[in-house]
Parts: sequence; C-alpha cells; structure tokens
Amino acid sequence: MASLDAGTRDKIFSHFGRSMIARHLPQRHAGNFDLNDSRPTQSEGGEVVGILGAGVGGLYTALMLESLGIPFEILEASDRVGGRLYTHKFTGEQAGKYDYYDVGAMRFPLPKTDEKGDYLPGVMQRVGKLFKYIDMQDKLIPYYFKSDGRPGFQYFNGVRARIGDNNSFNAPDLGINSTLIELGVSNIVNDVVGPFAKMLYDDLKNHTTTGWDVMMRNDVYSTRAYMSFKYIPSASFGLEPEHLSTRVINWCETFDKSSGWYDRALSETVLEAIAFGEAGDGVVDWKCIDGGSHVLPETMVTYLENKLGNDNFLVKNTRVTSIGLESDADDSPMVVVAGGKERKYSHVISTLPLPVLRTIDLSGSKLSLIQENGLRQCQYGPSIKIGMLFTEPWWTIGEDKDGDLIGIVGGQSYTDLPIRTVVYPSYGASTDEPSRTLIASYCWTNDAERLGSLIGTGALTYEAQLETLVLNNLALVHNVTYEYLKSRLCSMHSWDWNHDPLTMGAFAFFGPGNFEDMYSSLNKPAANDKLHFAGEALSIRHAWVVGALDSAWRAVYDYLFFSDPTKIENFFELWGTNAEWFEEVDTLIPLPPSQRRQHSLLERYVRHTKPAA
Repeated sequence: MASLDAGTRDKIFSHFGRSMIARHLPQRHAGNFDLNDSRPTQSEGGEVVGILGAGVGGLYTALMLESLGIPFEILEASDRVGGRLYTHKFTGEQAGKYDYYDVGAMRFPLPKTDEKGDYLPGVMQRVGKLFKYIDMQDKLIPYYFKSDGRPGFQYFNGVRARIGDNNSFNAPDLGINSTLIELGVSNIVNDVVGPFAKMLYDDLKNHTTTGWDVMMRNDVYSTRAYMSFKYIPSASFGLEPEHLSTRVINWCETFDKSSGWYDRALSETVLEAIAFGEAGDGVVDWKCIDGGSHVLPETMVTYLENKLGNDNFLVKNTRVTSIGLESDADDSPMVVVAGGKERKYSHVISTLPLPVLRTIDLSGSKLSLIQENGLRQCQYGPSIKIGMLFTEPWWTIGEDKDGDLIGIVGGQSYTDLPIRTVVYPSYGASTDEPSRTLIASYCWTNDAERLGSLIGTGALTYEAQLETLVLNNLALVHNVTYEYLKSRLCSMHSWDWNHDPLTMGAFAFFGPGNFEDMYSSLNKPAANDKLHFAGEALSIRHAWVVGALDSAWRAVYDYLFFSDPTKIENFFELWGTNAEWFEEVDTLIPLPPSQRRQHSLLERYVRHTKPAA
C-alpha cells in the first residue's frame, strides 16, 4: 500500500463513501436526471441558520455560510472554541514558549503542493485549502512522526530496543513460531488488509464495485473475527493454510494497534491502513501548528469576526437541551432551547458528537427509527493523553543509566506498559528553545479506558498514583530511573475524552456493521429536512479534522438544496465538491458546476429516499 500516491488513496476513500450511498439509490441514467424534478420549496430569504457546536466542523460550516451571505448563529456549550482541537499550555515561571501539548488533534498529514503552492489531491486536501483560505500557512511547522535524532524505543515483554532494531521481544515465550517472527507483524497485517485495498484500487481502474462489495460482505466482521475465521495467509509465507490463532492475533494487535482495536470493524482497520501510508514514505507532508492546534479554530473565529464586523454570531457557555420543529406545518421553523432560552432558526446544522446529541431532547425532530437506533448504536473510541512539563528535554539531551545519549527529537516510542505510546514534541525542535513538554502517554481503546479511570477523579490520591505510574513506565522505556524523572518533573496535565461531558468519546470508531445503515441514515436530514447532522463520525475519515470538514460541506450542500438551490453552483465554485457524493465521471476536463449537479448522489439521495422506519 505504500506504493499508492496521495491522490489515489483519496480516490479509494471517495469510492468507499460513494458506493455506501449509491446502494440506497434506484438505478438511473445520468441523462434522465432533471434538476427541476421535485425541487423543494425555497425558504424565506434572510433566515438565520443555527449551528450547534464551535468545533472545527461548526466553524467550517460558518465559513461556508458567510461566503454565501447566509446569516447564522453558533451555539457552544463551553467557554472556548475548537472542541477536540484543544491545546493545554503549562503556565508558571518554568514554562517556556513551546511548553504546551495538543490534548486533541495534533498532526496534519497534508498532501504535497504544486509550484503555485496549491495543495495536490490527497486525503487532507480540504484541510490544506482551509489553511490557505484563512491565511494560516505561515503557522505550519514540521511534525516529526519519526524521530529526527536517534530512534525512539520499543519496550515490549520486558525487552527494550530502538525502533528499527531486529528483536523478537520474547515472542517465542508467547507461543509465536519462528516463521511468524521472521515475517514480522507488519507483513502479516498487510497481508490481512492489503487485498481489500487492492480490490478497492482495482475498482477505480475498472469502474466497478466488485472490491467494495467484497469489503461490505466482510464489514460484519471485526478485525479479530476476520483473522480468526476467514483470513488465510498468503502461500508465499510458507505457513499452513489455516486461520490465525488467538495468540497470534493478540501478538499482532499488541504491536500494530492498541488493546481491543481488533474488536472493532474490519473496515476501520482497512481504511486506517489506506489513509496516509507509512510515515516517511513521501505520500504526505506531516505538519503541526506553531502555538498548538487550537490556533486553527481561533483563527477561523478571527476571520469571521473581521468579515462580519462583530462577534455576535458566536454564543458561548450555552448548552443545548432541546431541538425540534415549532409545529407540524411544512414551513415550521426549528426551535432550539439553549441556556434556558428558545431560539428559532430556519434550519439547524448539528456538529455535536453523536453521543452528546443523543442526550438532547430530539422528540420534536421527527427522527426515523433507524436514525434513533443509529445514534444509540454508533460506537466512539476512548482516548487519553497525559502531558508532563520537565525542567529540560531529557529525552533529547539526557543520558540513560548506561551513559548513552537518549537523543530523541520528535517521533514516538511504543510499549505494552499502561502508557502505551509516548509522543515527543515537534514544537521548537529546530530552535534554540525546544519544548520541555512530553506527551507521556497517548492511549486508545481499552488502554485508554484503564488509565482514564485515574483521570479527573478530583482525588489527589489518584492523581499521585497516576503520576507515579507514568514516571515508572517512562523510566522503564528509556532506561533511566524513576528518581531521575521525578527530580525533573514540574507539572502534569491529563485528559480523558471518553468522560468529557461535551464529547463522550474521542472519535468515531465503528464496530462491525455500523456502516450498513447507521452511516447512511444520519447523512440524511430529519425534522422535515431542516435538521442536518455533521461531524467526523458522518464521514468515512474518522478521527481526522478532514472528516469534520467533509461532513460539514455535505451538511451545507444539504441545507442549500432544501433552502435555496440557486446558491449551489456558487457553493461549488467557492468550496469545491466532495467525490464521495458524486458519481464517478470519466473525463479529463472538470465539469462546470451545473453539470456536476447532474451527477450528484446527494440530491438523488434526499429526493428519492427516506430512511426506513
């Protein structure tokens, strides 16, 4: 899969999403699609659109509406913008310029740019265009996915080695045979997911859906179930033609992902593998934001303030408790109760995380049963981060117990200890004032649930227990003493997204079959087509900023179709299209906006389908 360029990877994602929606549509010939067929009644001009949530998806929605001259209001429950784009800055005399860490999104694998500085096709192209739109490119700095100095560490089964060193990590003691050890986890995992990626790629070349059909037939499996009951290793491996044992699957999961990852949908593992390729393979240009990821949403707000001449569009500290139609009339406005006050909108675009949305009274929004069940069944993944400020960047300039320079600059270390992943700062890496803040633990799935139990309890006893645990784990990974680290520790900050009441999970992480009906049903509006759902969960690019942007684009397109279709062509000109929502057209010349609509899957979807009750 490393041989696929960024544009091809993006096309595979688009093919996946496009096929997901197309199967719910009746067959038709493109030439028979009349744009005036069943055109919706246009709403009164000048009506305000309500946007729920001031995360990056909500703010991107606002940017699009502002560009089209459509008034809007954003309701945000917290006292800040950004949602899961959240940067914690350590304070005090010991904190320096780069002493912060990103609690949420922290890295942006952008596509390459051409000679004009425009971003080439790629999974994150829309994010790159957003940086240009709000004039933020000078804030982008290199993100070191791999260390720019000595390699990070792997510490598994009591064995420590630098990344890249050939070590079995006591795998024979786990019952892993020598052939499997020689093959390595990466080759085995690639053999599991690679055929699906190839079949999806062949679909693109041959204009078929054969590969996607195979992928969907296997979407009922978790990665673990597929490896246990369907996968047969390639003959070239020299293994017996039989499914993998539980101990082999556990061995792969430990080194490849996080505890419990393989219990989620096989399709999630395949899409994750396709997304960006191996770090350093030249497919993408890894960046982070100088000042932290929170600079992005704050710059978006500043841009809107400058364009609108005020900040009245954003209402913070206002929690939504109810969303519904005012009456059963077709022209009924939407009524949102927030902060104890009723607010009326022509349409509402919700960018709230789906678990949070389900806690709101939606009884007046006419959700179908399949939508209600989708909100209940959608699986989110837990994630925690623990940031630590030290007196010095010991992971770079320090020496271990044997007197060897640690020498790590950026990148990551991995372990089976509770902290699982250590992320070294890229901020300030090329300056004379490097960051002294370390992401001492970054965990997902079951690993995050365990450490999350010690986070945010309000009890100093558990805070001290967490600190001791993390320092001891760091000491083992880096071959230093607990005392060495404790004497250099200034402060600790931890965050558990799963128990944040405004997120209730870190990101969408679907289980087997979640793509079947849930994804398609919640990509359709409710409340007489006036309540539109958005968020990274409703894209096929889960857990990434681009997923939030793509779904916001779809929600605005949806809104325009039901409110003022005359603005759609201008919308395409300003904000492009999303290949997931358009038929694939075999042409070398980009179609004009009016012709693009002839191939819109979204317009066909909302015209001709209703979610099953």
